[in-house]
Amino acid sequence: MKKKYVTLDKKWKEILFAASGFGPNLLMILMGAFFTDAINPVALPNGSYQAISTACFILPAIFPTLWAVSKIFDGIVDIPLAALTDTLKTKWGKRRPPIAICFIPMVVSYMFCWIPIFGEGDTHQLGNTIWIVSWALVFFSTYTMSLIAFYGSLSNVCSTDNQRLRVSSFKSFFDTITYCLVYALVPLLLDIMEIHIDKFVILLLPIMATMLIPLFMIKEGDKFEAKAIKEGYDITPLKEEEKVGIVESLKLTFTNRPFLRWCAVNCCSFFGLQMFLVAMNAMITGGMGMNGVEMAILNTCAFAPVPLMLYLFNKLKARKGLRFAYQTCLLSFAFCILTFVINNRIIMGDNNKTLQLIIGAIGGVVGSWAIGSFFMMPYLIPAQISSVEEKLSGKNHSAMYFAAQAFTTSIVSAVASGIVYENIKMYFINKKLEIVYANNAIEAALKMSTTESNVYNLGTLLVPVIVSVFCFVGFLLAFKMPKHYSAEEVSKEIGLEKEYNENKDLFKQEKLTLYEEESILVNVALWGLSGSIFGFIWQYLVISSVDKFNKVKNKNLHFIISLVIPLYYGITAHKLNKKIVDKQRSLGYNVKDLSVLHLILGLCCLNVISLIIMQKQLNNLLKDLECQN
Repeated sequence: MKKKYVTLDKKWKEILFAASGFGPNLLMILMGAFFTDAINPVALPNGSYQAISTACFILPAIFPTLWAVSKIFDGIVDIPLAALTDTLKTKWGKRRPPIAICFIPMVVSYMFCWIPIFGEGDTHQLGNTIWIVSWALVFFSTYTMSLIAFYGSLSNVCSTDNQRLRVSSFKSFFDTITYCLVYALVPLLLDIMEIHIDKFVILLLPIMATMLIPLFMIKEGDKFEAKAIKEGYDITPLKEEEKVGIVESLKLTFTNRPFLRWCAVNCCSFFGLQMFLVAMNAMITGGMGMNGVEMAILNTCAFAPVPLMLYLFNKLKARKGLRFAYQTCLLSFAFCILTFVINNRIIMGDNNKTLQLIIGAIGGVVGSWAIGSFFMMPYLIPAQISSVEEKLSGKNHSAMYFAAQAFTTSIVSAVASGIVYENIKMYFINKKLEIVYANNAIEAALKMSTTESNVYNLGTLLVPVIVSVFCFVGFLLAFKMPKHYSAEEVSKEIGLEKEYNENKDLFKQEKLTLYEEESILVNVALWGLSGSIFGFIWQYLVISSVDKFNKVKNKNLHFIISLVIPLYYGITAHKLNKKIVDKQRSLGYNVKDLSVLHLILGLCCLNVISLIIMQKQLNNLLKDLECQN
């Protein structure tokens, strides 16, 4: 029997592949967070380094519309680009060439967006507007083409549902890091380095190179196929793929009920998330009157727990289903976002920074439960749907699902950030509830015959309310989604139930394993990012894993005592390692007993080192036990 070729055959390859979009995503998120306020700093305090200068470089009357049009164009162009990468036939394959071709134009166009070459002054605003929008069109197109080709490869490079979930989780992990950097670290760095945002962006351009990783990891094309066949691998699915034209691909995509139901929910959450991310800096610095350090504290509370929350989200998903887990995320985000209203200066005043930080920190931690899932779900669900469809029908047009998703979210993004936010941020309000349209707070104060300190930006007040409403609508729409998005559910929804029943063996390896390995690298990263808090969860996971094959008496009691008395972990680790060694020896392996080492490490408060060593032993044992099943 021929071997099945697995591209991502090692955990480090899964992690590296998931990191491919890190650079472009970081700079795209940075653009979404800072760009429109940087070129039109009406909602920012005077002298902010988040602005290119104090001047407005674009025409406020027409830029929001043109910016929205560019985002809609980005969504529309996704469709033919996806069809191109789905049907492309070259000797290098169909996913790698688009990434290679688009890379340099993507970097150059992004740089030019941040350089309004016509300079400051009202007479130059029209020229800058046309210049920026033109280069934005190039950037959005090349960025999207690169990412669609990358996302489209997921259904091929991942062999099982579990692997897709892991890669999606790793990608969400890297997305979380990008958001932590952009929203928690960048504002602080701008103040410390005393550098304006446009100069800072240019320094970050080399990080775009992570987009080149798939060129070396995606295995496709004539050369690969010849080598794989020669080495005895089964690559039959590659040969049996049915070519799907753009019309048929569109029909399959936009009549796919599980996908459309997801898109409806995703549009609601994306509308809220996009508006929140675009307005967040203005809401914190302008609306709440906080500086870069205070902003970094709040954003750290929101983004630092995300890796841990994402880990717990996956555990909840496994127990209660994907739909339920995501609905809890929508509700938590709807709640946390309202803290921005409470913390606004018009309600809280100007001298309550401590209370603002406490409320904001609580809201941030609550919201962190949702943020990680917002990153993961748009990657996971289209890949799962397209994988099931490909296996049962032989039609591989996975990039079209991502393109269709990008099309809907581009329209939503255009409305949320380009039309709604860019217009409502031009309105100001005072405590008498008088509302005026103005180019800045000084002009608004003159119109209201008051001082600048008594004028508040209305947009920073309205954004949290709008976001909360859309998240709640998404929560209600989610009841229409399949509970798990399993292969069985998806096949039934798309009319391939008969094919699924006849080919269940295609999905047999995707069933949840009894003994599931943990990624040491990911767990160590979670331990570090959570300030060692994840170590306690890691301890419980180790205890539970050992309990599956060698009963641990009073396991919960041992865990609770180790929480209260950290040194007690050494005793627990000693007992656990004894059980692991006994099981390994019963299977015929001659292994060293490191129980005393674990006792010493625990007593020396070096629990994380003990956990790393024990997890390595445990993974080896679990792999052997799984093979026996």
